Amino acid sequence: MTGNRTLFGVVLAATVAGCAATTPEPPEPVAVTSIAGAEALHTPERVVPGRLEYAPDGSTFAPILTERFPYPTQSDANAAHRRLIGASAAGRPYPPAVRLFGCKPGALDAETARVTRYRGPVVHCATDFLDGDGRAVRREAVNFYYHLSHWTMLPVDPPRASVAWRDREGSPRDLWWWVPGRSRYR
Repeated sequence: MTGNRTLFGVVLAATVAGCAATTPEPPEPVAVTSIAGAEALHTPERVVPGRLEYAPDGSTFAPILTERFPYPTQSDANAAHRRLIGASAAGRPYPPAVRLFGCKPGALDAETARVTRYRGPVVHCATDFLDGDGRAVRREAVNFYYHLSHWTMLPVDPPRASVAWRDREGSPRDLWWWVPGRSRYR
């Protein structure tokens, strides 16, 4: 009887350990060079469609938010963008500013184009890259995560190929589908 309890305990511990190992890991942190102190982590009071939300310091969040969750404000996103420009290679040009359009919790995977949720403040946003005159040059998906009191920006280049099943062949028509007793599937 004691052997069965021990065996049950070992199986239970192995199962719990296996479940803990499948928890997704957050994205790798990027080297952060500090720009004028730490950034506060803000959550909008409520999320209402068509209503712009403000942080306590008066800065705005993206106009479209999907749920109540910690998001970067427009000024946090621009500070993260400036840090990205400072850490990038000199040969890669970046527009001087960004504007968040819509944000949702989770990180967008560049290989599968799927969103993975994390425990911490990790979001992906539709982000407009602005030229020197403030006009939108392009809109891209960008991951943001809060690490070491700063928002960090990670541009994502998800696959843009059409899905494999888009132009697939339709099922053959059965003219006798209405007869009782016939199988629905052939």
